[in-house]
Amino acid sequence: MPETTIHQARTLSALMDMSRHISSSLDYKLIATRCLRSLSENLDLEKCALFMPTADKKGLQLHAGIDWEEADMKYARVSMSDSPVGKVFYSGMPLAAPRAEDVPNLHVPKNFEVSPHGIVGYIAVPVLVNRMSIGVLSAFRVSSQTMLDEDVNVMKIAASILSQTLKLDDFVKSANLKLRKENEQLQAVLEGHFHLKNLISRSPAMSSVLNMVQRVAETDASVLLRGESGTGKTVIAKGAHFASTHRRSAFINVNCAAIPENLIESELFGHEKGSFTGALNQRTGKFEAAHNGTIFLDEIGELSLDTQAKLLRIIQDGTFERLGSNKTIKVDVRLIFATNADLEALVSQKRFREDLYYRLMVIPIHIPPLRERKEDILPLVSYFLEQHNKKYNKNVCISLEGHRFLESYSWPGNVRELEHTIERAVVLTVDGKEPISDIPILNSLADSAPAPVSMNLGSPAPDNFQKPRAPYERVPLHKSNIIAALEESAGIQTLAAKKLGISLRQFRYAVNKHGIEVKSFKY
Repeated sequence: MPETTIHQARTLSALMDMSRHISSSLDYKLIATRCLRSLSENLDLEKCALFMPTADKKGLQLHAGIDWEEADMKYARVSMSDSPVGKVFYSGMPLAAPRAEDVPNLHVPKNFEVSPHGIVGYIAVPVLVNRMSIGVLSAFRVSSQTMLDEDVNVMKIAASILSQTLKLDDFVKSANLKLRKENEQLQAVLEGHFHLKNLISRSPAMSSVLNMVQRVAETDASVLLRGESGTGKTVIAKGAHFASTHRRSAFINVNCAAIPENLIESELFGHEKGSFTGALNQRTGKFEAAHNGTIFLDEIGELSLDTQAKLLRIIQDGTFERLGSNKTIKVDVRLIFATNADLEALVSQKRFREDLYYRLMVIPIHIPPLRERKEDILPLVSYFLEQHNKKYNKNVCISLEGHRFLESYSWPGNVRELEHTIERAVVLTVDGKEPISDIPILNSLADSAPAPVSMNLGSPAPDNFQKPRAPYERVPLHKSNIIAALEESAGIQTLAAKKLGISLRQFRYAVNKHGIEVKSFKY
């Protein structure tokens, strides 16, 4: 077979190998090494190398090479200006020399000075991206049996293949760098948002809670948050996470009451494929996902006794097995629990494991209900009002009467109820530029809990005050009735009108008619 035909077959084999390599990995060094090996094994090219600029841009460094021995490594970095590789990089033009020894400043290994087939040649071609040099592909030509131009063309094709790989690598690096920066920025925002010092609190009761959380946040001790629903246990758990050494890793929130009993173990610990009907694939559980981070188990009192036993094990030694597997998995997670249930009663009823109860009670923290920290109501109102005004593009504000009512209400739903009340008020307000004097939801609130309001105000009704027999039932608007209503409501006109069964507009008309000074009734 003619030498030309053999060379063409070997060239085609090299190109096919390189085309397969380009999609085999995202590591450009690995792809470059594989492509250079294809050139070396299929063609008479030796010491194939990929040179790329150094970090200081003053030289070119070997990034991938074939058959480079220890003695050659001192030539792995070359000058940008004096070396043949540097000149190819700057000019963007290939270099093809039939005699390598004729190329100025080129190091030719001694065993390459004369090949079995004749004089050694040298080829160097630029690796271009958008017509800009990003590297140089070089090789020694140890055979003169084929045309030099053919080998140059093969090297150009190899450089083109590598240029796409390098372009993709640069894109991936840029995308990863952007993602890391965005992640760091988001992490900083979250740390600032959920930092314990930024949580809205003015009451001594909550200050004591936050001080306790701050003290235990930097430890690995498990924490049990106790309190009524809606008091802010999840927010405090996030604050503890972002104040801990685990803040750079995931925060996994699991509501145990929201997951069916037959799925809770799979959700927490994961399962293997085929471990039960419907387990079509392997699943990673929440504990694995929270490795090196924090897992927050809310409503812990809702777990079954079997799940409690497995949970006790992971609290003690950090190990568990997926459903359907015998392989023990060890994780490093910070554990925070929460419940609004009476765990002591559950223990006595044998519905909660006593050993788990004592394990959870290492650092119990009670979150007081909103009615026991009245000082926090108005700061929370301002915060929620600002958030929902921004969300709905409104400019709603609440009058002094509305503030006084919000402070006097008992809030059985705690902070969650307060937030939803403010949101409804913003949504239902037609003209947001005017202060809310009669918040739309206040009527229903007053209906639901008149007693706590009256007790909180601490002002008994006078003997001549006639309480309404039914909501909105009209009471005669005598001056004495109006005064009694104002005294009972501590000057809050919304409540006073409610007690008399009239609208706020009618009440204000009657007040003006009788010349009553409302401010004199306010505490």
